[in-house]
Amino acid sequence: MRTLLLFFVFVFALSLFAQNQSGQITGVIVKTDSDERLSNVIVRIESKNRSTKSDENGEFILDDVPPGNYYLIFIKKGFYSLVIPEVKVKAGKVTTLNVTMYPGNANEFLFLEIGGIQVTAQRDLLPQEPETIHRISSGEIEHMQATSLADVLEMIPGNEKATNLGLQSKQKINLRNFGDAGSAFGTKIILDDVPLSNNVDLQTGVGVNYGTKVQASAESQYDLREIVADNLQRVEVQSGATSVEYGDNTSGVIIATTRTENVPTRIKVKNNPDTKEANLMGSFKRWNTNFVYNLNYGYSERDIRIKGDEFHRIGASLKASNYFLQKKLKMTQGLRFSRKIEEDNDESDPEKTRAYNRDFHITYSQRINFKHSKNTTFYMRNFLDYKRRNSWRHKLETRDLGYATTLMEPGTIEGIFTDPVYFSDVRTIGDEWSLGFKVKITHRFFTGKFLHRILAGGEYQKEWNNGPGKQFDLLRPPNGGGNIRPRSFSDIPGISQLSLFLEDRITARLIVPTTFNIGLRIDSYNPDGFFPINPLKNEDIFKARQGTFLNPRLGLKLKLFKDTQFRLTFSKASKTPALSMLYPEKFYLDVNDIGIIHQTLADGRDTTITVPLISTYVYDRTNSHLKGYQSTKYEVGLDQRFGDFALSFNGFLQKTNNIPQYLGIPLTYYRYEWPQWPDESQKTVMEKVLIASSGYKIARNVGWVNNSGFEFLLRTHRLPKLNMRFFISASYVFSRSGKRDGVAYFSSASRYYSAGDTLSSGWVAPEDMQIVPYYKPTTSWRQKTIINYKIDYIARSLGIWLTFRAQQVLWDRYLLLGNVTTHAIGYYKDGQLIPIDPQTSTLMGLDRSYDELSTSVDDSKPNDKWLFSVIVSKSLFKGAEISLFVENIFNDMAYYKTRYGSYSARNPEMFWGVAFSAKLDDLFKTGQ
Repeated sequence: MRTLLLFFVFVFALSLFAQNQSGQITGVIVKTDSDERLSNVIVRIESKNRSTKSDENGEFILDDVPPGNYYLIFIKKGFYSLVIPEVKVKAGKVTTLNVTMYPGNANEFLFLEIGGIQVTAQRDLLPQEPETIHRISSGEIEHMQATSLADVLEMIPGNEKATNLGLQSKQKINLRNFGDAGSAFGTKIILDDVPLSNNVDLQTGVGVNYGTKVQASAESQYDLREIVADNLQRVEVQSGATSVEYGDNTSGVIIATTRTENVPTRIKVKNNPDTKEANLMGSFKRWNTNFVYNLNYGYSERDIRIKGDEFHRIGASLKASNYFLQKKLKMTQGLRFSRKIEEDNDESDPEKTRAYNRDFHITYSQRINFKHSKNTTFYMRNFLDYKRRNSWRHKLETRDLGYATTLMEPGTIEGIFTDPVYFSDVRTIGDEWSLGFKVKITHRFFTGKFLHRILAGGEYQKEWNNGPGKQFDLLRPPNGGGNIRPRSFSDIPGISQLSLFLEDRITARLIVPTTFNIGLRIDSYNPDGFFPINPLKNEDIFKARQGTFLNPRLGLKLKLFKDTQFRLTFSKASKTPALSMLYPEKFYLDVNDIGIIHQTLADGRDTTITVPLISTYVYDRTNSHLKGYQSTKYEVGLDQRFGDFALSFNGFLQKTNNIPQYLGIPLTYYRYEWPQWPDESQKTVMEKVLIASSGYKIARNVGWVNNSGFEFLLRTHRLPKLNMRFFISASYVFSRSGKRDGVAYFSSASRYYSAGDTLSSGWVAPEDMQIVPYYKPTTSWRQKTIINYKIDYIARSLGIWLTFRAQQVLWDRYLLLGNVTTHAIGYYKDGQLIPIDPQTSTLMGLDRSYDELSTSVDDSKPNDKWLFSVIVSKSLFKGAEISLFVENIFNDMAYYKTRYGSYSARNPEMFWGVAFSAKLDDLFKTGQ
């Protein structure tokens, strides 16, 4: 009995001793900018298996914590995950914390706030999806002083830094490609779930694009300068396989989301040698509605030596959010306005070129999210988008002394004598509309041990134009030519898209934890009808003028070990052709004829007068049955984590076929003499003319691009002792492009033979011949490796965030003309293509030669291109910060000698900028 009593006394004393050797952490968790206490927040001690949750009063307790310094992590859905470093626990003492959490993405850590810049990082180092997705937070965007979405995307692996930050020129992004026409047009931009599209942009041909600094974006990627960077909450880039939710793209999707609720009133100003910018954002609550607003003005001088070549951007947005049905239903309405004023009024230009682009853009969108149950959500989005196109070009023109016509239709009139020197004015004015509707449902359920996440829905979008279109004086045409005429946009049909999508993302533990997704998206471009039994006949379920495409999406992720995973994806995606390719401008050919008028003079004598005539031939290039094009993507990835370090390797292959590309077509016309003008019945042929390169082109589905390569990423958590985070990305891309076999690639010069002509080869012309030889299409390729290095350092006590970046470019080589053949494979004669063999090509003298520089690999760029940059953000006082960046800090322009003997720079010159931001509420409080 005594022994048992002594044992209990010993255990009790030991427990008291242990308690005296342990400490306690307590605290209260509240929502920022309010006194609302947050319940059910997970509170965890990093590196220890200890956690708890806050109660309904936002309070939490962690007992029996051994003395030491700890990282405390706070996690709650709808809020940034918070990290509080260096929490000191003393034996027998209570450490009390007052914790503030910010609304945001729970998958990102919030380390601290510098002024209004939130320093975050991904919670999980390893990718969570089979697909390759890059995410950029608002803190990173503000820290780098981005002015537009294009500046933000410089952080994406494989994107070479070639220009300075700012608004000086049209901006786009190349995702795993080098910007060929099909890839650039095939990159989709989505802002707040509203697609920003150039599908029906008709600012093509002669206009602001030619001979000016003002550029349009038709048949290319959307101009990213329009999207204000300071208003972005996050950016997600899907560079490989994409979710079935997104279609009408072949080269990836860029998803940008603007700021939502609880945005503090905040002003930010930026200044660098190119761009000045001011931004005001904030939020307020009225009539049970949460409003978020953003106002922005940006100005770029471009070349400070030239007056009149400025760029202005004016942006404004307003969001309104309401909750209904006990917060089960959320409705968000958005209104966005953007205006670009781009000028080119260089007085030193000898051609007196003047141009502007004064477009504006208005978007209204509505999103409804209904949480039916814990596992089921319904979503609906609709939008109306309006762009006002308003561009102008004025230029001094010269042409041969001659005659012109005002005909808009085929016919012949007496020529109008015109000045050889004149000013042309081209105005493009039109209204571009887009209307879209999307509905989807997400549902989670189990079948045994398998967790299914179903995504199903449909989408419809209609885009069209109206307005006066392209207008100019027919007697003073642009570029001195007569191949074009004024054109109304109201006469051109639009483009519609109908899509259905279904995906099941399955998670289960088989032999290893496995995620598998299988999905299908059906994209139909300009559908004419629905025929549900057509698949039984191996036909499309939707009849569509531009085609119906089945786009499967498959993905697999295997968690081989705790810190090792394998990823594999296969996908197809399609893109509609541009409206300007479906309905291009008509081609006008004005031919000089001769007319003769017989007259009897007053004295009775007969005389003849020669009259210059202009005959106009009109070629309708309507291409309404041009099809869309499709890409096939394969990707394999391996991810490995080593503590606070993670490595990812991705290999990819993308094949895109049937890309619409323009093909030149020879034209044959006749010159006539009209002996009894205007009597047409007696006109006779004076001359038959064959033009090899008249400018007459039609788009056909003939292009292809194959892109392949690999990506390597190393990233870390913020290392506790160093307060640093490291990031390295390496991207190698090899791209080969061309036109499919069988396409006639015509020579730019025609050949004339008279019957009996004998060439040096011995070939004798059997008849009078006017021909244009054609050849097998060539291919081209390019390769490049880009390595980005980034080090982030945070001095929490000083309120400093320092980022050092370096970029290295290796093995930048290209071949302009590959797969060349010297022999013609046929010739064009009287509207027919006549194939020939290589021997006949040689005998007829149709073999061609190539410039050696064009058919050999250009490897003149050395592997010494480095670009170093530094960015620092410093907290000034509560709610205020100042940021400074310097790009190309060593002012290394990376000059090299090209293969043509000239010197060229590969880096932009040294560039710097400064920004200041402050929360106005905090600023006023400080003043008080």
